[in-house]
Amino acid sequence: MARGKKGRSSNKTKKKKGSSNGNGGRSGNTTNGGGSASASAQGGRGGGVGPRIPSNVLQGKSPNFKEFDKAKALQENYPTVYSRYKKATNRFIQYMMGKCPEEIRGARTVDALCTAADWMEGQKHILPRSVLQDLKLAIRIRSRVAKSMYGGGDSGHKHFNLVLTYCWTVLNRLPKEEAAPAIAAAEVAQTAEEGEREEQENRFAALGELGDDEEDEVMEEEEIFPSSPVPRPEHTPEPISLDDLMKADDRIDAILFLDSLDELMGCVSQQYKAIIANYNSNRRQGVPPSALVEMFLEASVATNMIIQKVQQLEMDLQLQHEHLTTPYRLLATLVLPDITRHVMEVLREHASKHCDERAASCFLGDSMECYFRNLSDDLNRKDVIVQEFCTKQGVNEAGTAELQKVFEGLHHVVSLEVPIGAEISMNSGIASLYRRVSGLSSHSWLPKCHFIGGDRSIDHTIRLLQTFGDVVRNTPQDRQIVAKRGFFGPSPWRSGRSRKIHNDLDELLMSDILPAWVVMCRKGILGTSKLPRENEICPLLVQLRAYVENPGKPIDWSTSFAVHALLTAILETDGIFDSIINISKEVFDNYFEQVKHAAKIAQREKDTHTSRASAHNMIAISFLENLGLDVFGQRAIWNPLCGGTILSYVCYFGNLEGGCALVDCRSQLRITLHLFHALRVNGILAKGQIPFLDMLFDVFRSSRAVWEGSLPKKGEFAQRFWICFGINPSDAKLLSQMARHNVQNNSRRSRLSSPLEEIEEFEQSFRTRQLRPIEPSAISKSFRRICDRDFRGVQDNYHTPEQRRKNKGSEIYEVTVRVNDTLDAIDEEQSVLAFNFVQCGAQMEQFLCSLGRVLQWDPILSQASVCRQDKRQGFAFLFAQFLLGTLDYAEDPFAFEFMDVPLAQVSAMFLETYFSKVSPELLRWFVPVAFED
Repeated sequence: MARGKKGRSSNKTKKKKGSSNGNGGRSGNTTNGGGSASASAQGGRGGGVGPRIPSNVLQGKSPNFKEFDKAKALQENYPTVYSRYKKATNRFIQYMMGKCPEEIRGARTVDALCTAADWMEGQKHILPRSVLQDLKLAIRIRSRVAKSMYGGGDSGHKHFNLVLTYCWTVLNRLPKEEAAPAIAAAEVAQTAEEGEREEQENRFAALGELGDDEEDEVMEEEEIFPSSPVPRPEHTPEPISLDDLMKADDRIDAILFLDSLDELMGCVSQQYKAIIANYNSNRRQGVPPSALVEMFLEASVATNMIIQKVQQLEMDLQLQHEHLTTPYRLLATLVLPDITRHVMEVLREHASKHCDERAASCFLGDSMECYFRNLSDDLNRKDVIVQEFCTKQGVNEAGTAELQKVFEGLHHVVSLEVPIGAEISMNSGIASLYRRVSGLSSHSWLPKCHFIGGDRSIDHTIRLLQTFGDVVRNTPQDRQIVAKRGFFGPSPWRSGRSRKIHNDLDELLMSDILPAWVVMCRKGILGTSKLPRENEICPLLVQLRAYVENPGKPIDWSTSFAVHALLTAILETDGIFDSIINISKEVFDNYFEQVKHAAKIAQREKDTHTSRASAHNMIAISFLENLGLDVFGQRAIWNPLCGGTILSYVCYFGNLEGGCALVDCRSQLRITLHLFHALRVNGILAKGQIPFLDMLFDVFRSSRAVWEGSLPKKGEFAQRFWICFGINPSDAKLLSQMARHNVQNNSRRSRLSSPLEEIEEFEQSFRTRQLRPIEPSAISKSFRRICDRDFRGVQDNYHTPEQRRKNKGSEIYEVTVRVNDTLDAIDEEQSVLAFNFVQCGAQMEQFLCSLGRVLQWDPILSQASVCRQDKRQGFAFLFAQFLLGTLDYAEDPFAFEFMDVPLAQVSAMFLETYFSKVSPELLRWFVPVAFED
């Protein structure tokens, strides 16, 4: 997801200050004779019970988060590649079989497609374009699989690919149905629009179908979709049924699934590589360290959105293939075809019941799981799995003995592929022999997956998680897991030395990260509360908690991917790992120091301190400090992905959603902004005179809650304020007319006899007023994208027209476009995201309380019965009827006096004086990145 230039071919780019280029980060127990994970940690069997979990893992009063419950996020699903290409292939088959007479084509076999294509050519059949589109998608996806590390499947599927290509060369020459005029015009318009952005670089290049070399792209297209005739494939000795072939696509879908995981993990990798580049550039230019926070937010938001996509992909794969319920079964389907065929031979010879290849593959996958688990795990089925399978299939004694040998042989397969701990040194001799004989080494199951295979093998991560799950399950809830340091690698683990994920990061994961997150998910904030918006903002943390709550279950792909993404982020930023920890923790602590400062301000004002809404909101936001307590260890909490995820949660739920509830909980925001706006309209204040309020005004300029429409004009200030204050429009109009009467008929009087008497006439209206809340989605597009899952209006600005045509509608393309759009929004909203709304609310509340004293309104408010329940209502009445009324209707607002005080003059002077003393550092919790042309 490395971001390309934000311009077109003119090369004018919008560069981040401190960035050397315009990229910003997007584009695009184990064995007998070995050690055991349970023996490597105190707290599980094989080790002593660890100390009790300290009481300081959770601090402060737990809030009622249910009050923050909102309507569920929009769930706009889109089809995955599995369902799309299958439906397209089936539509193509149905069309060909339906149009060609059965007496010509024969049965529904693969070779019948060639016969049908030849017949259509002879008949000069007019072909709908949609049929070619379906065929093109089927060929493209199957060609992608054919180029993978597994060769595209068995001989039947390979023959099917040749048949589809032959059909393409024949059918593409046939006359096509003309599109309807309206459709054709729409296609032309769309092509023209796409052409305007053709020069833009794909920010999600890791997901693009096209390479960087245009000539290579043309050659690739010619290879997949030949423009000249190709020989007709020879008939297979035995006819291949189309229906049986389509049902046997589990291996192809498994390849596509892993291919998608690899591409998505590549995007995670690019995000964190960009952090390194920006960190080094920032240091050279003297940019404050906290300017890197925007990059942390972008990387973690992108990664968590990708984790959600993997969750969807996994669910969809299991819906398509119910037997692929675990990673072990999927891996067995892919990497053990020879062993599967041997098992099938044994079953055909020795079993009394029919067993299909899927059942055999599931048996091998479940057997493989036994060796991914600790041998001491009482959930390990190693002693019964062979006998249970043989009993179910009616296998005789000789067959059972043969399958037992297969099962035991898998022990060596697993220990050679994913050795952990002491296995690495103990198996070194066998591993050397294995390399010489087969040419393969450990972690070779996914050879062409650059980000989840080889040195970054995800199956290694799966094994670590599965073995550690046994430790978690056997550790009492009130006890810590204390690692046996050095079991998984050199201890202590040091940053700057890691070159691969497996082995180099094992010690860090197993000794520092996972034990700390177990405590967090059992007794910390994640163990005691279901956080609002957690599924939308931090699916990483949700996956970690699910893992801790169900440690005995087979590891799923989503959890493995989430933890593997965590390790990928660490690997890519290894050189600045400690600096990232320090920056993240410093920014986190700074935010909550500002929150505490805001709480102290609230305590100075009696009315604010006793406000129930203010107290509840402050408790909820302050409670989030439990996400970053030192007791959990800095490496576990502040590693790049976990730290960025925590900062994202603080940003979007704590600061934006919670902050928007607090910034105006006593109407302090709308009162201050209505006053500021009215003074500017009257020319008493000018833009740029109070920079803080200029920025605040821009943030909430379009907020319906603050303005209820367009900005009010002179003569509308009082009436519009009353509507925004929750008064019904008819009473708001009457109150405005009364304000006009008071100002125009008392312009020479210095004091009104009973300024709050008139409020009694509107007691019912005040009691029933409906105040529209400040919605974070109204001020933040990235909030809408992340928290509301609202992707309406998303635009693709980074793919070429050809990439769109190839990929539009696929899950990879959709997640690409959505992530890019969200990251663009984060870029644009940095000043808003860096703005501490809690501190802002406290400052404005203190300002209003002080303004009441400066304008000498306190004596009036203290004596009025209407203010006993809520003094702010009395303040709002005086503010709207006399201060805004003055700015609405007085001939000379600057000179008009109420209670011997020139309201507009004093208000403007105090507004400027007060906010000029507010330090910007108190109102920003990190430094937003500056932009330059």
